[in-house]
Amino acid sequence: MAHDAGLIALSVLEALFQLGLLLVLAPVLGWCLDGLPFWLAGRAGGAVRFRLLGAGRFWKNLFQTPLSGRPALALTMGLLALVCLPVVTTGSVLSSLADPLVMGLMLLMGRGFLGPGVLSGEASRLVPAVLLLCLTEALIALSAPGTDGLGGLCAMLHIEPEPGLEGALAACALALGIACPPLRSEDVTGMLSGVRDRQEREAARSIADVLNCGWLLLLADLAWPVSVGLAQGGVQGWWLGLVALAARLTLAVAVAVGLRLMAQERSARLTALFAGVALLLALAGRFGT
Repeated sequence: MAHDAGLIALSVLEALFQLGLLLVLAPVLGWCLDGLPFWLAGRAGGAVRFRLLGAGRFWKNLFQTPLSGRPALALTMGLLALVCLPVVTTGSVLSSLADPLVMGLMLLMGRGFLGPGVLSGEASRLVPAVLLLCLTEALIALSAPGTDGLGGLCAMLHIEPEPGLEGALAACALALGIACPPLRSEDVTGMLSGVRDRQEREAARSIADVLNCGWLLLLADLAWPVSVGLAQGGVQGWWLGLVALAARLTLAVAVAVGLRLMAQERSARLTALFAGVALLLALAGRFGT
């Protein structure tokens, strides 16, 4: 009994740690998405410290004046995704709830709740993303039936590697990143076109960073599931998981920025191509064994 209580307490602590870690990383990732394209093009962008200071002001104000309405729903969706998705190891208490379709739909709903109005053209991004999430769910059910969320899938692939499924998930993640890229700074500006309150606009930008962090993490987990450490790995597994998390998110940011610089975001042709590749790889892996 004491052993089980200790494991539960450790899982809860891991969930809290990963939430805190990702909330610190969220503004850094947001700065990378917005600032790196300018930096690579040789133009000056805002310093990352300003993004961190803005996030700090947002959380300080949140404790004093709680959010309400649509922004509160958007933040709730983002926080639920961050606490459920496997980050360092598969031992988080809520990792079994990290179903790719459910997590993806929550994050997409959060984008819709971010501002008082839906961004023009957002529907053209959300519909393909929902279809790709359904495809991802179907491929997992076909190739790895009975897995318990993304945490269970990561643990299963550690024990029984399936190159066909891993390749299919990577192709799905790339198709999702093309069809529905992370929100740009100008996207958030468009969503807030009718908002004049400065504090509300800053809050929306911080919430957008949280949603973008969750979306990038979901894509990174799908693209490289075996990089998530096992719960039984001990201290060494934790350190390897942290290093792998940095590598996963770096790769996700690099791909997102690369697609933006090459003007390949929301390319219907590339989205269909990688969705077809995912289906072929999953079928080849399933029927080739």
